[in-house]
Amino acid sequence: MKILNFLLTGSLFLLTAATGRAQPDTAKITQRALWFADSLVKTDAFETWSTYADLCPASVIKFYGGKDGFIEHIKTLRKRTFSDLAEDAPELKMLNLMTENEQWQCVIRMSRYFHKEDKKFHLTTYFIGQSKDDGETWRLFDVNYNKVANIIYMFPDVFGDMPIQESTIMTPEQELAAQQKAAAEASASSGKKAVAKKK
Repeated sequence: MKILNFLLTGSLFLLTAATGRAQPDTAKITQRALWFADSLVKTDAFETWSTYADLCPASVIKFYGGKDGFIEHIKTLRKRTFSDLAEDAPELKMLNLMTENEQWQCVIRMSRYFHKEDKKFHLTTYFIGQSKDDGETWRLFDVNYNKVANIIYMFPDVFGDMPIQESTIMTPEQELAAQQKAAAEASASSGKKAVAKKK
């Protein structure tokens, strides 16, 4: 009987240890990813380009022919969204966090306003992130400086089922029109469902 109790206790201990490892701390991993995303935002804002490139995946830098080519690409495209005024800090939000093949990947939404030629614009872009050390350190890149169609070539490790959107730049009027259109489509869709249920 003592042997049976010993085996059951040992099995229970091993099961508990395995379960503990199987349940990663996603809140901590999310916090770390957002911290690195904030660092990417700050290096962009302060134009510390070498550090900006160091925060990006090596495959993305390679896609542009190396660090210098990557930095020139970013500096050129950044002119589109460089604000004429001092703006509030961007909002960062984790949208997707996934793990497989001993790595983590994420999509973080970045939202900020900028002004150009006395007009206000809203930039919504997405950072694609990768961690190969259980979410401790992250390498990220901004979809705004690339195209979603090119991501598979720039970042071949990207998870196939990771939902990634193109970045958008809208005026307040365009945003309002898009919200009204989405609300009308949602209303029409729910109306069709209600009619279908009645039948």
